[in-house]
Amino acid sequence: MQKEEFLYILSKAESPIDVVMAWGIYKSIDDNSKAIISLENYEKDALPKNFTKTVFYENNDFSPYFQSENLFYIDNEILKNMITSTNDTMIPIDYSVMFDTNYASYIHQFVNNDMYDLNNEVFASIALLLREEFQYDYNFYLVENSKGIDLNNDFDIEYFKKKYFKVYRNIVSLELFKSINSDIFKKEGKVQYTISTVEAEQNAEIIIENLFCDEKGKQFFNEMSFLQKLMTLLLIGVFRINFSSKRNAQKKIIELFDFMNEQVGIYFEREAIVAYKYFKEQGKFRIFSKIQKNADTTNLLETINNISWDFIAPRFMEYFMKVGGEGKFFIPFFLSHDAGLREVIKLFKIKGVFFEGFESFIPLPSINTQEYYDSENCKIDFDFYFSSESKSKRAIRVNENRKEIDKIINQEYNKLLTQISNSK
Repeated sequence: MQKEEFLYILSKAESPIDVVMAWGIYKSIDDNSKAIISLENYEKDALPKNFTKTVFYENNDFSPYFQSENLFYIDNEILKNMITSTNDTMIPIDYSVMFDTNYASYIHQFVNNDMYDLNNEVFASIALLLREEFQYDYNFYLVENSKGIDLNNDFDIEYFKKKYFKVYRNIVSLELFKSINSDIFKKEGKVQYTISTVEAEQNAEIIIENLFCDEKGKQFFNEMSFLQKLMTLLLIGVFRINFSSKRNAQKKIIELFDFMNEQVGIYFEREAIVAYKYFKEQGKFRIFSKIQKNADTTNLLETINNISWDFIAPRFMEYFMKVGGEGKFFIPFFLSHDAGLREVIKLFKIKGVFFEGFESFIPLPSINTQEYYDSENCKIDFDFYFSSESKSKRAIRVNENRKEIDKIINQEYNKLLTQISNSK
């Protein structure tokens, strides 16, 4: 069985036996490979019941990465235990709710009793984090805010606190929030911290020193920044293609594939599907509502940059799924009051993921992308775009982009401005 066939079977699996059979037949699996697949005919859930009820069945600010809570986990060890043991196999599962800058600010307000403008939905989400003791982290908030920090500078903690006080202040509040006694909050509705403000400040300083003042931390942020800039470049290409003509969506998506091949240097599967839906259904998507031909272009690049951060959120979830948590499997979720960001996550539903060793991470969308494009009558030559020659071309392109990504973004952005200006 070839890898493509194996992944296709996983993407179509409806029951555990479908996954197990494919796993047993595919010969290239090693002991470091594993998979998470959401299945229609499988109801066992390893996550807290109150959590899955909130995230999957209630209308709120939480967004799951996977399309359902019915997740089946497999690797060689699990498969062996399933075959040799009569008892249920215990699988260590870890999960976390990530949140954006807005929620970090809401939590800062909550901690500082400044809640006059927090709406009921936001307050309810914060209360759920405390009352149900949902696990969460604020790594995305740190990455999102690294965009305003000059990572090429060498600075110490005191300089950081003075220069980027708002970020420091929010981290202190997040550390205090993390220490709130959940039992007392549930029983009495009172907020009682288990650490002092001084301890929270010390914790915040350690986080800042490890991430923003250390070379490894800076390298991580620079990689995430480069990915975000590639996403900005891709979005500029999407808008340029959309505004360049009245061609139909089927022709525009082929232009986007060419743009990814020749300008971006990466095939963004998720974002290409979203772009096609945007080409096809103009004006439907909230996240693109500010990008119009006749709109004010004064802060257009900033608007596109902000949209690209929303598009980064699922990629960030995937990064931490690959890195892992304390369990064998890590399941990410996102908390945001930004309807546009939640829309991005929902537009490309994920059925499962396959980890090929420690390096390769392959998402399996709920729809097979090639079949989807075929059903939409999009004449995309996948053999060409995924030939060795095209892959090599993209690798060269992305390495060139790494050297001068800001210059390339400005060049493409100026072309977009010209298109918009000529259309007025």
